[in-house]
Amino acid sequence: MQSIWEQLSKEISEHIARAGRSLVAVDGRAGHTSAGIVWRSDLVLTAAHSVRQEGNIGILWESGKMVRARLAGRLSGAGIALLKLDQGIEAPPAEFGDTSALRVGNLVVALARTRRGNIVASAGILGGLMGEWRVRGTHIDQFIRPDLALYPGFSGGALIGSDGKTLGMITGGLLRGKPITIPASTLTRVAEELLAKGHTTTPYIGLVMQPISIGERLQSRSGVKSAGGLLVMSAEPNGPADIGGVLVGDILVDLDGHPTDDIEDLQDVLRQRGVDQEVKVGLVRGGQKTELTIKVGGRPLR
Repeated sequence: MQSIWEQLSKEISEHIARAGRSLVAVDGRAGHTSAGIVWRSDLVLTAAHSVRQEGNIGILWESGKMVRARLAGRLSGAGIALLKLDQGIEAPPAEFGDTSALRVGNLVVALARTRRGNIVASAGILGGLMGEWRVRGTHIDQFIRPDLALYPGFSGGALIGSDGKTLGMITGGLLRGKPITIPASTLTRVAEELLAKGHTTTPYIGLVMQPISIGERLQSRSGVKSAGGLLVMSAEPNGPADIGGVLVGDILVDLDGHPTDDIEDLQDVLRQRGVDQEVKVGLVRGGQKTELTIKVGGRPLR
């Protein structure tokens, strides 16, 4: 009869072997090898900081089996690069798992593939979890920080959970060299947009604003119930808000019915609505409440 230790060891080894089939080694920095995750037979996701060249990127998917790839797009703010292979490889796409049920202390395993084609692993626990994380002009759906030993070459590799599925991609390029994991949901969202456009876009309306307080007198006069709003300091010429009729000196108080007394609140609503969608903007102009309609624009991110 197998001991619990033997059973656990066997199960972990089997998960590593299965998930490892979807990992490659990536030579994107003149001899410096990182790891990559097979997204489709001819597409690989890797850490953005590990790719320094546009083409002639080496992809090793098994010992002695090498193909070339080019950069299809990157979002450096989220630490993600998408590589297009010259030809498909016989490696199964990674099976992504759900990260919503993760808890601090869960056992996890980090995987990578070396320049010789070998799979390497490091086990530990989840040391930190938070919700959406904003970084370098973009957002990552969830902050996941594993507590385990990572060695050179692990960036771009996979973090797997107890079911053997890939929770996300490991990178050391976003948090001062400390390893974090980009969740699977963010990888898929960004990869789809990079594949379609070569870059990602962030929704914007083209305003420079400053949070201010709205006094009781102005609230009473305008019929606005909010005690705060965003004062328009400048508007981008021919930008979405300028075209929609917003003027310098206006005070934005709501966006599609959501209070906008904080710039992050406004950005949250814009992300929910998305590029090319229309939003109704409630604002105070000359002491009176006015409503305008703005078509949300998109600003490329790199």
